[in-house]
Amino acid sequence: MNLEGKTVVVVGLALTGVAVAKFCVSRGATVIVTDKNPADKLASQISLLEGTPVTYQLGGHELASFTSADLVVMSPGVPTLPEMTAARKAGVEVIAEIELAYRFLDPHATVIAITGTNGKSTTTALTGVLCEASGRPTFTGGNLGNMPMIAAVDHPANSPGGIIVVEVAAFMLENCVKFRAHVGILTNITEDHLDRFGTMERYAEMKGRIWDFQRSDDIAIGNAADAWVMKESEGIPSHFYSFDSRPGAQAARGAFVSADRKELVLMLASERERGGVDPERDDGERFPVDDLVIVGNHNLENAMCAYLAARSIGVTHEQVREGAKQYRPLPHRMELVGDKANIYYYDDSKGTNVASVAASVRGFPRPLVLIAGGVDKGGSYTPMLEALDGTCKGIVLIGAAGPLIDEAAKQHGVPYPVIYASDMHDAVARATALVGPGDAVVLSPACASYDMFQNYGHRGRVFREAVSAVGAKRLDV
Repeated sequence: MNLEGKTVVVVGLALTGVAVAKFCVSRGATVIVTDKNPADKLASQISLLEGTPVTYQLGGHELASFTSADLVVMSPGVPTLPEMTAARKAGVEVIAEIELAYRFLDPHATVIAITGTNGKSTTTALTGVLCEASGRPTFTGGNLGNMPMIAAVDHPANSPGGIIVVEVAAFMLENCVKFRAHVGILTNITEDHLDRFGTMERYAEMKGRIWDFQRSDDIAIGNAADAWVMKESEGIPSHFYSFDSRPGAQAARGAFVSADRKELVLMLASERERGGVDPERDDGERFPVDDLVIVGNHNLENAMCAYLAARSIGVTHEQVREGAKQYRPLPHRMELVGDKANIYYYDDSKGTNVASVAASVRGFPRPLVLIAGGVDKGGSYTPMLEALDGTCKGIVLIGAAGPLIDEAAKQHGVPYPVIYASDMHDAVARATALVGPGDAVVLSPACASYDMFQNYGHRGRVFREAVSAVGAKRLDV
């Protein structure tokens, strides 16, 4: 793809928008950056573009710029705009940032792309570590929050034999037309972003686009226990590998958990074809669960995805095990961040939807008080409340969704107090008052963050500050 002399409109001036603007300028394009927010709210982002020759259109969008451009590139999370629709009608191509990045990749580099409602960040990060253990140049980023995929273009991994591991969101896949994952992972599909997509069918369709542009020699990895995932897998052109964490589950081609829950078992058809599996036993490759520091059934699923992806592109059994031992959890994913008099504080700010919170708290090893709330995403809170049954000692509510969660708790008939807090510091103080020695305070909001915070990371950092303010010892893990 040649951008020399082209006019490119970059929509959204956050981390991705800044990176795309710089990239397009470096390739000879004339760049217009547009954002609904005014300049005074974008000062830090604008400072990152200092010295980069771009035109700013802030505080709104100018229709003429969209319809006269050669290309429009959308940042993640930007909704479908009337200007986008007008641009397409005018014959202007409108694409996601990951689509732009893909078009500049070496055809002999391997792309591993991970999507799903929950688990995609951990799966992406773990997959990246496993691939790095192979010694091959590896880029890990995308929607993960550290580097957008466009940064992979100028990374050593963008070369023959390189590996590009990216987390991708439904918002990104919605505006793709060619994006091809040599290995495409779909962890699960549960209620989320219904405020954006309207129906589960439409949301699932966008997630399933991870496989739409694959070819017959590519690999698709999906959750056998998720009906939405399995529906999206129907008719795909690639080889499908399932993973299944349910007791007693097995797979002819894919991964499952051993009967004693101590090993992950991978059944790789390619290994059997090459004679790598004992034909007398045909019991697959086994990986000890104890290699991993992450715990919980949902993390076994994440690991199965990562192991299947790595092994399918030639990372050896030994390298996978070595990478697994080196991996450490991402921030804000049920991270133990403090303790006070045998009270433990967990930052799970990345728990931005109900299913994620339910997976994190189900079977929690100690009684807990949950801090939840923020911007509602349109789903039911019942699965979260069911997962808290028998474990929860109280819920402290913050943000706009507080009344919705409160009403759901009343309908569920919870036996514990549900109280409101004015901000995060107040929430942590109130939660601490509800627990005793051996208990936990867990921030796992089940909601988006942007009513009170910049993003989930900001929310997690404020939680840690509040934990310190109640006198808890800071834990850096």
